[in-house]
Amino acid sequence: MFDMSADKHTAGITVGELIVHLKAFSHDDELHIGGLHFYRLKRRGDHLVQMEFSEQVYRDKQGTLIAEDIVPSA
Repeated sequence: MFDMSADKHTAGITVGELIVHLKAFSHDDELHIGGLHFYRLKRRGDHLVQMEFSEQVYRDKQGTLIAEDIVPSA
């Protein structure tokens, strides 16, 4: 199981780690991401890929988790 406790500053997982987890499932299985709607994968750096959703999720100044609908640009 993936454990992010060592570095609480990143909410990431490597592509390799994700592939290892996904190998346990069929290619026809649907991946549900906590109510978020998958939009796309976008390269953001030499070794950084961002998974984007149709919602923006962030923490406000008090640390409360906020999720807002957004309209992705074409």
